[in-house]
Amino acid sequence: MKKALPFLLVLGLLLLAYFLVPKGGHSFYGTRLLNPKPVDFTLQGPKGPVRLAEVREEVVLLFFGFVHCPDVCPTTLLALKRAYEALPPKAQERVRVIFVSVDPDRDTPEIADQYAKNFHPSFLGLSGSPEAIQEVARTFGVYYQKAQYRGPKEYLVDHTATTFVVQKGKLVLLFSPDKVEATEKVVADLQALL
Repeated sequence: MKKALPFLLVLGLLLLAYFLVPKGGHSFYGTRLLNPKPVDFTLQGPKGPVRLAEVREEVVLLFFGFVHCPDVCPTTLLALKRAYEALPPKAQERVRVIFVSVDPDRDTPEIADQYAKNFHPSFLGLSGSPEAIQEVARTFGVYYQKAQYRGPKEYLVDHTATTFVVQKGKLVLLFSPDKVEATEKVVADLQALL
């Protein structure tokens, strides 16, 4: 019996692992959050206040940036455009891309929205008061700070470049800047969420 005990123990662990490992399903390319965090906010759009909860039935891709960004913001928004346009039309109806400006001193809601729409007409740009932007950034763990300051209208903004994916009011998935470039994998993740 003592000789069989290690064998039975190993066999038991293998059976346990077999039943605990998910079968089939989708293996996410983006960073999937094991404990999705409830998130909500209200910021200003070009036609007034926009609350994240209003688009609860859609999968939302949220990116924080600024209109005068020379590199990361346009690159990321172009990647999001490619992924969005690669989705089937019915899926596009259930996906929303939102750009949130972390430069409220220069980016009014109208300017932020026009910038987002330069990448795709369905994209939405939001802004708000410095306090409102700070609160939303804190909710998502987004860092931002003015840099290379040369004057009130001449500066850059260092910021977190993660794309956040919200589903049914919860933060469920993250794409780092390099991962958001992999269009087919991003599309597969979005379709798995839909």
